[in-house]
Amino acid sequence: MATLPQTIQLDPQTAEALANYAASLGLSVPQFLQKHFGGTNGASRVDNADAWLDELSEGLPNLPPLPRDFSTKDIYADHD
Repeated sequence: MATLPQTIQLDPQTAEALANYAASLGLSVPQFLQKHFGGTNGASRVDNADAWLDELSEGLPNLPPLPRDFSTKDIYADHD
């Protein structure tokens, strides 16, 4: 089964950060996306995304997990 091209919209800052990150790895953005998210099924893409996020977060401080009942209400508690 062939996959169809997909388009996603990124804000300019995110697009620039993605391009810079891909370039730092010696890849174009399409090559980077294919390498990390292209796969033959959804499960492999999720595994690749998890691995990429793990790699991206290396060196950052470990943060405690959010409470199970965390919601947007917690973020916007002081807003109307």
